[in-house]
Amino acid sequence: MEALRLLRQAIDYVEEHLHTDIEIDDIARAAMSSKYHFQRMFHALTGFTVTEYVRNRRLTLAAEELAGTDSKVIDIALKYGYESPEAFAKAFQRMHGVSPLAAKKKNVKLKAFPRISFQIQIKGETEMNYRIVEEKASTVVGKDVIIKKDPFTEIPAFVEGIWKNGTHDRINEAVGRPVGSLLNGYYFDYSEDGTRRYMMGVELPEGKEVPDGLITLHVPNQSYAVFESRESIPDDVEIGLEIQNVWRRIYSEWFPSSNFEQVEGLCMEKYFWANDSHTESICEVWIPVRRKA
Repeated sequence: MEALRLLRQAIDYVEEHLHTDIEIDDIARAAMSSKYHFQRMFHALTGFTVTEYVRNRRLTLAAEELAGTDSKVIDIALKYGYESPEAFAKAFQRMHGVSPLAAKKKNVKLKAFPRISFQIQIKGETEMNYRIVEEKASTVVGKDVIIKKDPFTEIPAFVEGIWKNGTHDRINEAVGRPVGSLLNGYYFDYSEDGTRRYMMGVELPEGKEVPDGLITLHVPNQSYAVFESRESIPDDVEIGLEIQNVWRRIYSEWFPSSNFEQVEGLCMEKYFWANDSHTESICEVWIPVRRKA
């Protein structure tokens, strides 16, 4: 598969340049991808940012050299891109749990972060229905949080919190919607260290004021790939379990086999009740895309 070949090509590039300055733009170029799409794809498939992967691989090789050669710590630090022994020692201690000097001793346990091998499978067992939509510009209002590591655990906790403290109903009331109406989710402000912001909110009608403690976000004109999922909602099951699987399939199955790539911009999750009894919900995942050149 072409997508797999290009991802492996990018990893080959990283491994060949661990002793030199590496720019994410160059790694993405090796995968014949835009920087933004490659970063999102890599993080979704591996759970690591590109920066984390490069750092962990360098510290793995550095540990091997410290344990197996007579090289000086300062020489190893410079070889793997650290400007000072102090910065190198801090990063080394964080990963391996011991100092670089201790790593030179016998019988010291060190950690190995192996080279990544992509094994994506386009199963095709269950079809993925999608549509391409041209979304018009709008302004949305809501409450946001910084997602530091795992959106699949941090976001449900955030959503539960704003349901319990009344913020969810306050957002609906601010825009004139019935209490209990489902809000949408918005991912934005992605950073290279993997953090991002997530807002629960809804479109702000013209002329409505923004209550204290809430923020607004501009949604630009943009082409989106839209994927739908449905969930039954028993009383003891939280909304959002099926949508996690949809996100995973988008990056592991749809993008690698499609002629689209993700572009910079916010992603959305639009939620609706599928029936009046609120026993089934619909969630649409909206990802900004463009056709590959």
